[in-house]
Amino acid sequence: MHKILLCEDEENIVSFLRAELEHDGFRVDTAPDGGEAMRLFTENEYDLILLDIMLPVKNGLECLREMRKTSRVPVIILTARKEVYDKVAFLNAGADDYVTKPFDTLELIARIKRNITRRGVAPSQGLHIYKDGYRAVVAGSELKLTKTEFEILLFLYENADRVKTREEIIRAVLGDFYGESNVVDANIKNIRAKIAALTEVEIIQTVRGKGYAVRL
Repeated sequence: MHKILLCEDEENIVSFLRAELEHDGFRVDTAPDGGEAMRLFTENEYDLILLDIMLPVKNGLECLREMRKTSRVPVIILTARKEVYDKVAFLNAGADDYVTKPFDTLELIARIKRNITRRGVAPSQGLHIYKDGYRAVVAGSELKLTKTEFEILLFLYENADRVKTREEIIRAVLGDFYGESNVVDANIKNIRAKIAALTEVEIIQTVRGKGYAVRL
């Protein structure tokens, strides 16, 4: 069952949308303001975030920017504002989709399912990294990583879908003066073994002759 965080301060929308989503088989947590949204986001794992722009405490753009520091979970923006520059600002900040109010519930649910499916990895099998807590989670279970393993995985995660050479990984994690590139291979091997114990999904891919990439 997919789990959604609905960040919305209009009670009538929350009540109606929660009922519709739960009827369609989703689990739903709700947050009436940006502070509560970030608390729930930090403490839980979600397959998708529905995020209103005009939230109290922290607005939607602030929340989105914080979320993107640690996670690539799909985010759909909900807003009554139709200005193009609003849409561009949120898409540039990392939003996956944008829905204006009033919206058709069936269309919104279709967009939710599309964005969850688009990730290419079943949400229960995916990788989530919580940078502030120094935690990496796969398939709902925490990876027991060394400091170097975590920092290598975090670097690849923050550059997901981009191939990084051994030299780039060394520079980012160990510093310019660390000369042994085989340390990257050894740590990647260990990380893969720990991931393989939790899921069959190949999260770290080797690109022959170039380096490594995290695929989400």
